[in-house]
Amino acid sequence: MKVVEDSITTSIGTVSFTVKAVEGDLSDARIILIEIPPLLPEGMELESSIAALLKVKSSVAIKELEFTCAWNQFEGKGDGCSGERLDAWEWEKDNKLVVIGTEDGDWLALRLNLGAISRENYPVSMDKNRINIEIAEYPSNKELTLHFVVAQNTLPEKEDCSCWYAVDVAHNRITEACK
Repeated sequence: MKVVEDSITTSIGTVSFTVKAVEGDLSDARIILIEIPPLLPEGMELESSIAALLKVKSSVAIKELEFTCAWNQFEGKGDGCSGERLDAWEWEKDNKLVVIGTEDGDWLALRLNLGAISRENYPVSMDKNRINIEIAEYPSNKELTLHFVVAQNTLPEKEDCSCWYAVDVAHNRITEACK
């Protein structure tokens, strides 16, 4: 099993991105980190916004792929702040806010044609400062792309929810930025 990993340092700690799979060829898997300028409502500001894009194309079907975003040695408690088409969580420490978001499971299943999803096979979850995107099976010879967006600000934010808006980025905007 091949594991691909990269990380970024935020104002409250380091976040690692990891991909692994039980079956499939991950030899060409890449995690691309790129600053992504946010599209914010008027009056909102942001200190930084970074997208992590996973790109992989396997010559054989991928099974039980897991793309993870996890805090390294950070013990603060995260709180969910999801919205329509967005699964997101936020963490605060020392007057700093970090929000991490991705496509919600319903939108992800629709985009990837994963079929019907339920509570038992919902592809996005959070567990102990770790966000997981799990894909049970993905066909061979078809590029798979998944993403996380990490936004940060000093508290109090000039306008509430600036980080939240910043992590709500359309997947195609991230893939275009990473070409």
